[in-house]
Order: sequence, then C-alpha cells, then structure tokens
Amino acid sequence: MSDVLEAGVHWHTQPERIDVDGAEVAYRRDGTGEPVLFLHGHWLTRCWSPLHAAIAERADLIAPEAPGFGDTPCPPWVTGRDDVVLLYRSLLDAFGLDRVHVVGYGLGGWLAADFAVFNPHRVRSLSLLAPFGLRVPGRPIADVFIMNPADYDDMYFNGDPVEGVVPGPGTPAQGGPEGFAARYGDMGAAARLIWDFRYDLKLEHRLPRLGLPALVVAGEDDRIVPAGHPARWAELLGTGVKDVPGGHAFPIQRPDETAALITTFVSGVSHG
Repeated sequence: MSDVLEAGVHWHTQPERIDVDGAEVAYRRDGTGEPVLFLHGHWLTRCWSPLHAAIAERADLIAPEAPGFGDTPCPPWVTGRDDVVLLYRSLLDAFGLDRVHVVGYGLGGWLAADFAVFNPHRVRSLSLLAPFGLRVPGRPIADVFIMNPADYDDMYFNGDPVEGVVPGPGTPAQGGPEGFAARYGDMGAAARLIWDFRYDLKLEHRLPRLGLPALVVAGEDDRIVPAGHPARWAELLGTGVKDVPGGHAFPIQRPDETAALITTFVSGVSHG
C-alpha cells in the first residue's frame, strides 16, 4: 500500500472495491503468505495503519470495510451482524479463498467469532483483539455511543494519543468536516449492529464448541473493554490472554508488538 495520504486522518488510503452479492465492498490488501482476514472495530476504517502494514510483512492481509463503514455503502438488506457474516463469507468466495485466519478488533472480534461459529470450515485460526460481545457481570464494556469526545484520549489511549487518530465522531475540528462525517458514519453503522444488544449470551455456549486455534490479546490498561472480558473469551476458547502495554488503542500504540503476536500465532498454526 504505497498511496498513503495525510489528509485529515493518518494512514488514509484509497481502497479497492469488489462487488459481493450486489454490495460494493471496499477493501485493502497487501502482503504474501497465509491469507488473513482482518475485521475492523467501530473505528479505524478508511486506512492502512502501521498494524496492517506490519501484519502484511508476513501474511496476505485482507482488510474489508463492513457495510456502512468507511467506503462501503450499506445495502438495505444488511440490518444485523448475521448479514455482515454472510457478506464476509461471500467475500471469501469472491476472492477464491477456501480457508483464512481471521483477526478481529473490538466489534470486529465479535464479528470474527460469529463468522467462525457459522463457518468453522472456513477458519484456520481466530485472533481476537480486545473483543466485544460477552457479558461479564459487574464489568460492562464502556458505552462508546455516549462518550464525551473530550474523554477519548483518556479512554482509548490512556492519555497518550496517536496524533490525528480520533476514535469517535469527535468534533469537526478533529480531522476536518470530512473526517468528522466519516467517523460519525462509522458510529452509526456500529449502532445498527450493537445498539439493542451489547452482548450475545449464546456465545457462552458456542465458543467452547468451536475447537479452533485461538489467540486473545488485551491492552494492559484497557478502559473500554475491561480485563475480565478478554479473560472470559480466553476461558471459553480454551486459551490464554496475551497482554500488550497500552489502552484500548494498543493495536495503534504498539502495532509491531501486536502484529508479532498475530503473525507468530498464525505461522505456528499453519506449520504446526
């Protein structure tokens, strides 16, 4: 990905596009090796970040944008996570990929788990970064839809923000009107998927039955996804938790370290 622009948001790149079931899906792809499907969260679309680049040094990384996020329009038939999962399955068909390693961050972790639950034969491994989707009594995930933009630096980056990266709608002054509109659109698309239900109790039953190699990665001081959540995901998937210094934005704060965990795990599964 050599066409990185510095327009409003760091690492913004122009996507490629592919028609999938009548939907025009924007995606970015680079690298060679094992195919890795990267599913974004409720933010960090429209970009090829240092994390993407670091993973692509050791894998064939495919990073689509879900319907309504970034540069992918939302067709009228996409109203829930199940529709997004079906679209991702058709995306693999369009690329001629039978099985992939799936990586999901935040909300993308929830979608990655749903994808694996309903398409286990298409998934070689599952890597979840600070995933949403479980209920942990007494430790709810922060409500990202009502958060004050003044608190973003503290909540996402633990007071050590990455310049030019804004996790929520923010204000028009943060990245300009175009960046503000794009982030507002992403939050609206996220609300379409999780506004009514912030967790899925069925995952408690389904995850232990997956039987897939799994990696769970957490920020050491994540103020969006409390520590109890990665620990519970790991317990249900039969694995442990790998901690990375930083807050919820650890994949951006520590991209090389995060990418090394993912690519080492993927390589171990592929050659194990």
